[in-house]
Amino acid sequence: MTILATQLRAVALFYRSVAPFMLGISGLILLAVLLPAIHEGWSGGLLPGLLLSKLATTPVVWFLSEQLRPEQYWFYFNLNISRRRLWAGVVALDGGLFLGSALLMRAVLS
Repeated sequence: MTILATQLRAVALFYRSVAPFMLGISGLILLAVLLPAIHEGWSGGLLPGLLLSKLATTPVVWFLSEQLRPEQYWFYFNLNISRRRLWAGVVALDGGLFLGSALLMRAVLS
């Protein structure tokens, strides 16, 4: 149980380092695409496509993270957490936050 808690805290810590990129892209997608769609009334089947487009931007964030901070993984390697596990956790966490924000935005503004 403590291993799982350590890994979840490590993913949350790693997410904080890439959150400005990820949340900035999420905000742009929500404000530039979803908000006008809600106001015009055609946001019904738009969420799956927006989620896929959001997830398609993850490789760009990964590339920027690798270029800007190439030595950032040593702390996580010492915790026995691989890059793949870190990025899978980031994708799951960010996808959930994006989907929750989009659903909340639709519920409030519809």
